[in-house]
Order: sequence, then C-alpha cells, then structure tokens
Amino acid sequence: MTEQPQHRPVAGPAGEPSTADWSARAAASWKLLTDSCVTGRGRGLRISELTARRRQAAWPLSQVLWCASAVEATGVAPDTPDTETLWQALAWFRSGDAYLDNRPRGRRYYDDNAWIGLVAAQQGLATGEPRWWSRAATVAMFVERGSEPNGGVRWVEGGDTINACSTGAAGLLLAVVAEHASGLAPGVRQRFRAKAQAAHEFLTTALLRSDGLIADHIRGDGSVEPSVWAYNQGLAARLSHLVGDPGTAERLIDAGRRGLPPDALDRQPAVFSCIWWRTLLALHAPSAAAGAVDFLEHAWKSGRDSAGWFTEVTRYDEGVLIDHASITGLMAAAGAGEDAANWLL
Repeated sequence: MTEQPQHRPVAGPAGEPSTADWSARAAASWKLLTDSCVTGRGRGLRISELTARRRQAAWPLSQVLWCASAVEATGVAPDTPDTETLWQALAWFRSGDAYLDNRPRGRRYYDDNAWIGLVAAQQGLATGEPRWWSRAATVAMFVERGSEPNGGVRWVEGGDTINACSTGAAGLLLAVVAEHASGLAPGVRQRFRAKAQAAHEFLTTALLRSDGLIADHIRGDGSVEPSVWAYNQGLAARLSHLVGDPGTAERLIDAGRRGLPPDALDRQPAVFSCIWWRTLLALHAPSAAAGAVDFLEHAWKSGRDSAGWFTEVTRYDEGVLIDHASITGLMAAAGAGEDAANWLL
C-alpha cells in the first residue's frame, strides 16, 4: 500500500472504544457462545446452533473454530475452551483425508475444507506448533485436487461450478502452507505455490467484472454468475498479496470500497463482511482499523439482542452462530491491534 497503516490507539478518543474495550467485548461474546452451544467432550464434543440444537455444518463450524483461534491468539478468554479442544468437533465430519459438509449424507466441499485448513494455518502462525501446520498441509493436499487446469477450484467434489469462494480460500491455503509449513517435500511446496498463483490469475481474469469486483462463480455451461459478495473480494485481495502482486491487491481493495460502502456491507451477511475486514486488517490497508471498528461498533450497538447474541445483523441463514462467531473473532482481532497481522487469516 502507498499509505502508512493506520491503527486504533490503545486508548481511543473520548467516546470511542479502545483496543481493551474490544478485547473485553470479544471475551464476553465468546463466553456466551461456548457456554450455550458447546457440549460434550472428546470425540463426542459438539457445537450446536443456538435455536435448533443441531450440530453445526462444516462451513459454520469452520468460522466458530476461526473465532476460537482468534480469541486464543489474543488471550482474552483463558477460561473458555481452546482451539485444540474445539477441533475435536470435526471428527463427526471426517471422511477420508477431508471433511463432509454434514452427515449422514454429506459431500466434500473444497471451500469448506479450505476454511478448515485456514484455521489450522492461523493456529500455526499464532503458536508455531508443528501439528497445526501438519493439519493444514493435509487439508491442502485434498483441496489441491479441486483445482482445474484454468486455475479455478471447483466448489464441491464432483461438481461443475468454479466458485470464487473455493478458488480464493483454496489459493490462500495453498499459498500460506507453501510459505510457512515445515516438512513439505520440495516438489509439493513448488506445486502449492504454482496452484496458488493459478488461482490468483483465475480470480483476476475469468471472474473479474468490469467494475473491478470479483463475480461469484462460473457455471457448468461457462456463463458467469455476477453476484458480488464481500468475502470474495477479501479473499482475492489477500491471495494477490501473498503471491507477490500487491498492486492488484490494492486495486481489488479500492474496487471493494467503491462497490461495497458501509450501507452495502450492512446488507451482506455479517460473516462475509467480517472476512472482508479481516483482509484489510491483515494487509494494514489504509484506514482498515477505523473502518473495522466502525463496523463492529454498529454491530455492537444495533446488532445484538437483549441476551447479547448478534441476531439483529444481516444473517447468513436462520441460525445465529456463524455470524456471532465471525463478529466475535473480528472484535478479538481489533483488540489485538497491530499484532493481529502476524497471524490473521
């Protein structure tokens, strides 16, 4: 970026939340989630939706685990279950070398698995523990198999659409694992880097709209579904930066800001908006901290119900857990200040 990064001070101006405030809010919101929605232990541990009391599917679960990782990295809630403990909830979904989206009749989605792998990679960055990089690399091996010759990554095993979410998340995982995981064979590391580069090129050509935003997916017949979702913009920008193309990353961020002003972000599912803000914080984008704090402050003041759940934001589905976890993890990252960029994915 051409401008210097801007960060919220530890003690903000009068009336504005400080980093300590965001840490405290994250701790309270995370404790509410773990006290209400985590039951059992060991291989019987389950994370359930607040209302239906059903197990979370793999995609929402991945964002709960991401939140656990962010909370653990910041140390704001030491008396709650850590990421290693909650990782056991994935045992229910294990199928071969990857994870089903649900049981009993699920499918293996490349984007779901990439998000799970990115949790492990974030844990690797935050803790330096080899077991997390081993887990990330194992998932990356599966995700790599969804890659097409054009660089795109299929949405689901056996499917015919190539989606921005699967291509971006898979490319990001492959790039991070290639850069940081120890013990990879040289040929595997080189292959992961090449696939990440190919994913970047696919996103920024085949799925790039005329307004500079990333479209949602390419259908089996080759036509493009042009819908714009905030998380796809964030994934493309982060991947561009990781493969050594910061100029494209900056252009994608600029396009995202033009195409997704605050009122538009408020209409997107909160989880998608949070992933966008995660990207900007990780890249030290100009005014990223201020923008993320504005988003969080609006969610905190207007998006919570009387019990403290983020039910009044734009939600991904009829449940609450995925959006609540995403906002909570973003609060933890905002509370970490500059340090978050060292581990945030």
